[in-house]
Parts: sequence; structure tokens; C-alpha cells
Amino acid sequence: MSVNMSLPLQLVVAFLTCFVIVSHSSSLNKVLFDGDYEFIDLTYPFDAETIYWPNTRSFEFTKKDEGYYEDGSWYAANEFAAGEHGGTHIDAPYHFDAQGKQVGDIPLEKLIVPYDSSMLIQIGTQKSFFIELTSYYVCKAGLYNLENVKLDSDVPEYGCTAFVMPMKIRKGTGAPVRLAAVCPKRKLPDRF
Repeated sequence: MSVNMSLPLQLVVAFLTCFVIVSHSSSLNKVLFDGDYEFIDLTYPFDAETIYWPNTRSFEFTKKDEGYYEDGSWYAANEFAAGEHGGTHIDAPYHFDAQGKQVGDIPLEKLIVPYDSSMLIQIGTQKSFFIELTSYYVCKAGLYNLENVKLDSDVPEYGCTAFVMPMKIRKGTGAPVRLAAVCPKRKLPDRF
């Protein structure tokens, strides 16, 4: 039997068919949000306590507008200003290499990477020559560097994915970053 459908109806049927197929298949959302993974925030908040390199503008927060309008709707907006290299942040390769990529040029696929705790060096919050020297060589190798990572959570040594999400500053030498590890939840065995 042949059904004669108009083009708009054919498009609607095709869309619904694709929707049903996609919604019943495994998707990244299903994997991430089925309850088997935990999200671990490795970022310090930006506020008056945020640490910055010397001669860098500290975080400044200005409350601008907050309140209800006559129609009962709420609106709030603020402003902030800060140097690139403070708090949890990324050093783009350009930070120490004139030919290196700037923050806005780092490909997105390079910012979602396997998490490897052996690559993290915890030195505390003290600035040191060692941190800057390490950052120098990492950037000279064409890689980005993360500084002031919040390492007070128990992140498994393997099996996690890191989401490195810097503010996309087109010509940035660095930028504030939201860093998260997505890890399989550790389950206790049912039996010993």
C-alpha cells in the first residue's frame, strides 16, 4: 500500500522516526546521567580570597543590579574584572611561546581529556619558581598548563575524564577555568 504524504508531513514523520531511534539508543547523556558517574569539581571559587601571581589584577566583583520589577519578575546582573593568571586557571602555550596557541585557539577536543592524577603536582597555595619553571616547559612543548587546581577531593587515579573549560578569551595567554573530573562511582562489592 502506498501512502501519498505531502513534503512537510514527510519531514515530520522522518523527524519523529529519528527522534524515537535516538531516544532509545545509548547516548552520552544516558551514560553520564544514569547515576553511575560522579562529577568532582576541581575549581576554587573566584572571590576576594583568590590567589593571583604578583603584578596581576586581583578578582574584583561589583554588584550592579538586583531586584524585582513592577511586574514581579526578578533580575540580577553583576560585573567582574580579573587578571588571566589567578585562581584555578589555564596557561595557554602562548604564555611562554610566541608561536604557541592562545586560549581562544585551543581546540575543544584538547580540553576534554582522560584524567591522570599522576600528572598533577600538589605544591599547595605557595607560588614558587618550580611551578613557573614547570609551566614554562609545558607551554614550550605546545601543551597547556593548569594551575591552582583544587585537589582536596578523592579522585580515582584512573577511569575519569577531565573537562577543562576555560573562559574563551580569543587572544588570552591564560584564563579562569572550571575544571571537573567525571568518574565512575566507586561501588562496594556485594560479596567478599
